Amino acid sequence: MTAAAATSPAAGRATPTRIALAGLAGGVVDLAYASVVGAAAGRSFQQVWQGVAGGWIGPQARELGWASAGLGLATHFGVAAVMAAAFALAGGRAPSIYRRPWTSGVLYGLALYAVMYRIVLPLRWPEAFPRWDGARSIADVLAHVGVGLAIVFVLRHRRPMAG
Repeated sequence: MTAAAATSPAAGRATPTRIALAGLAGGVVDLAYASVVGAAAGRSFQQVWQGVAGGWIGPQARELGWASAGLGLATHFGVAAVMAAAFALAGGRAPSIYRRPWTSGVLYGLALYAVMYRIVLPLRWPEAFPRWDGARSIADVLAHVGVGLAIVFVLRHRRPMAG
């Protein structure tokens, strides 16, 4: 096998480790964004992630301290891992999406935004979503594009095989 073939996206399927790393990368991008947005709204880091845990345990998440924030963070990174696995599955079926990582990352990020803001968030907060808030919504879109790009670039990377 040549070095070029070993490093091509089609050289092999994404491993569970690579998927986990891609989920971690995408999750870190969104964690930073959500934490900054929360801080700008006067919420602490803990409160931001307690809000995510509230999807599981309701309003009492605010009373459970770091335990509920930890649940929120675990949920957040679990969702990011699923996002990475979904892209890896698509890449296994259509490896050509790895050839244009900027394009596929941006498109995947837009798809992630659509799913989160048209399906997931309205299920959790039907009174607040869907909505468009101008600059804030543009920032939300850009953050999801960043998530998509992080996922694609981690999944795209292949180490050359010893040969």
